[in-house]
Amino acid sequence: MPDQPIIIIGGGVVGVCAAYELASAGAPVTLLERGAIAGEASWGNAGQMAIGHPPIPRPGLAVQALKWMFDPQSPLHISPSAGWSMLPWLWEFWRACSAARLAKSMVTLAEMGRQTKPLFDEYIEREAIACDYRHAGIMDVFRTEGGAAGGRKFVEFMQGYGFDAHWLDGAEVEKREPAFRKGVVGAALNAESTSLDPAKFVEGLAAGATKHGATLRANAPVRTIDIVDGAVHAVVLEDGERIESSRVVLAAGIWSSSMARTIGVRIPMQAGKGYHRDIEQDGPRLTTPCVLAERFVACTPIENRLRLAGTLEFTGVNNIMRPARLEALSNAAHEYLTGVDGKEPITEWCGLRPCPADGMPIIGWAPRVKGLCVATGHSMLGMTLGPVTGRLVRQLVLGEPLTMDMAPLSADRF
Repeated sequence: MPDQPIIIIGGGVVGVCAAYELASAGAPVTLLERGAIAGEASWGNAGQMAIGHPPIPRPGLAVQALKWMFDPQSPLHISPSAGWSMLPWLWEFWRACSAARLAKSMVTLAEMGRQTKPLFDEYIEREAIACDYRHAGIMDVFRTEGGAAGGRKFVEFMQGYGFDAHWLDGAEVEKREPAFRKGVVGAALNAESTSLDPAKFVEGLAAGATKHGATLRANAPVRTIDIVDGAVHAVVLEDGERIESSRVVLAAGIWSSSMARTIGVRIPMQAGKGYHRDIEQDGPRLTTPCVLAERFVACTPIENRLRLAGTLEFTGVNNIMRPARLEALSNAAHEYLTGVDGKEPITEWCGLRPCPADGMPIIGWAPRVKGLCVATGHSMLGMTLGPVTGRLVRQLVLGEPLTMDMAPLSADRF
């Protein structure tokens, strides 16, 4: 192995998984994070490992997005002021909302899902990570007949890609989870999906990476990547510190776009803001992670609290927390669940997801810059696909055999 470290920029789930994989293989690794390790979307996401989940673009969603655009409590909100600057992205998003593109994307995402699940099991067992890891599956729960019809089709869709999915009628849902109000029509259960406390998982894996020899540095913002003769030469921090390296992994989430732009690499993404509100639940507590399907809100039991998470808000790169978005989470929970009314939040949070227009992660060598590996753009699947992305980064950077076709994920597809 070379004396120069492999530098990873970004300390979220993707960067930490890459650091763990590389360090476990004996490679010298230095991870640089501008804030706290797991301090951004990896801290506050829903904590659901939705194995085989489809990408955001899908048939019918482009039209629905236009209807939701001006509703501050809608599941997907696009600020009118941001809309003009987003027009190229929106055009590509609209093009991706087709049955043919969805089928093509699912071939890749299904394979990534199959590879990521055993890696979660391996990491958590090997490093003894206490993160409330649950194997209860994930239910998409429906309260309307129209929604349930779509849910049954979703079960068939998932089965078509080889996943253990099946339909539960309303009585089965209420028996399994008494916390639901009367009137649930049914649920689509993906039995292979899991859940955990995302912050504790990433923090535990970061400790494992350190144990295997990686150097993880928090509060170390990067100013630029130094390129010499078209190749990575060093990373320069904001305080002027310079770390020489010929191999850099850019895994900085939404900030990957602006950093790549400074060295002539195009990674077009939009920041999709998500929210969570953690509450206590009286009476029968939910034990199976769920998505309240008609409201697009995830409900995840984590230790002694219930995490309500969701929304996809395109209002630029900012952490402005809008109360209406948080209230939408509580309102949705009230429609479906008992014991959640009037609860004071334990925590409230918002964070930014890196969203390419085609809904597919960006993993691969950057065009025109030798030695730069990009690993970002996971949209709402960053936690789910973090481990498999880390494994793929290891294979790319160390020249190991690839375990899947990387072409649909390539960084030069734009």
